[in-house]
Amino acid sequence: MTEFWESTLAETVRISERLTDNPTRSQDVTEWLGRYLEGVPTSSNQGTANLPFQRWFHFKEAFSPKFVADTLGSLPYKVESCVDPFGGSGTTALTCRMLGIASTSVEVNPFLADLIEAKLSTVAPAAFCASYERLIKNLETREADQALAPGMPRTMVAPGMNDRYVFPRDVYTTARAIARQSNDLLPDYARLVRVLLGSVLVSNSNVVINGKGRRYRRGWQTKQRSCADLIESLDAAIDVAAADITRFSGLPRGRHSVIRGDARVTLGSIRESSVDVAIFSPPYPNSFDYTDVYNLELWILGYLNSGAANRDLRHDTLRSHVQMKWHSTPRFAVSEVLDKTLAALRQVRADLWNPNIPEMVGFYFDDLCKIFQHLKRILRRGRHAVVAIGDSQYASIHVDVASILIESLSGIGFRLTEQGAIRSMRNSSQHGGSFELSEHCLVFERL
Repeated sequence: MTEFWESTLAETVRISERLTDNPTRSQDVTEWLGRYLEGVPTSSNQGTANLPFQRWFHFKEAFSPKFVADTLGSLPYKVESCVDPFGGSGTTALTCRMLGIASTSVEVNPFLADLIEAKLSTVAPAAFCASYERLIKNLETREADQALAPGMPRTMVAPGMNDRYVFPRDVYTTARAIARQSNDLLPDYARLVRVLLGSVLVSNSNVVINGKGRRYRRGWQTKQRSCADLIESLDAAIDVAAADITRFSGLPRGRHSVIRGDARVTLGSIRESSVDVAIFSPPYPNSFDYTDVYNLELWILGYLNSGAANRDLRHDTLRSHVQMKWHSTPRFAVSEVLDKTLAALRQVRADLWNPNIPEMVGFYFDDLCKIFQHLKRILRRGRHAVVAIGDSQYASIHVDVASILIESLSGIGFRLTEQGAIRSMRNSSQHGGSFELSEHCLVFERL
């Protein structure tokens, strides 16, 4: 296998053309990838701001389509089917669609699952735009649109708490009304409207979002957005999506499925020995709660309607953070490096910002091993699982994710065939903020 994480964009285009046997599709792929910004880490989403479909929603955690295309082209066999256990923004699925490869994506976050399906669905752009225009023309707000859903944070809408709130009341009410009335559209149209509405929520709020959650914009009190601003930005998002759909309207529907739910469970529904490759990037053990990162979209668009639903969704995610109190489970991952790491973390427990971090790190690798147990069943022998994954650090204790995963998987039927660092990540501010942590690409062969 080649070192696909170091290839140039021109090499990636040549790889993608080789993977497609249809001249028209090759031209589509070449144009699509040609808008990727070269010179940024392929493990990040930084180069995709102008990439059709990917530009519909800013997803910081995604790897790039270039990473997926290079990976597929580096494999020593023809790939006909691919699985991504952590679908996220749908990068793997979308790239497979462009290349004519069947894909299965698993995603626990219902908003992100809709985002993936929206990118893979074939809609008539003119009819979709007409449906959207009728929705906005006939938009009516109701009293229920002004109310908070049970369990929704009180800070979501003015007056909020302690003079802080995420949305001005008219923006909140309008967004809720659009989400509600979108349910009257055809299912594919409704999904796309919700996704695009979700893409403009943060920019029409008083907050900004990062991996640790949200913070208020500087001077937000004097820079309030209005319902007219919301609709104007949604109109622009609709136009961009319609242009992308029109330009790539010749793409076949393909064989793509999106499975909604906990990958530790739902991967069990995939047929045995039916997949050629798994390409994915799971959450890192960095204590980011990704359910909280997408809190605005989940609540405003109606994916969450109670506090219990919010807790259930968090429980269904990989145990990569300490915002939930996880139930203790029997040890599954077997690794000497992990044992030493957990012992070191327990010794400095009093210095950790959360005392449950040692247990969370252990649970995290147990969960990853369960994912690979599923992959062992669904991957054909001799096929590969390619994972982009990053290290973490707590109280100066380095969690060497790559070494731990390599040791843990050797006992359950996987052999490491290739490994490389694909970027250096900045440490958290509590550890100085220097670039000390590594992000790895690991390639495992299913024995």
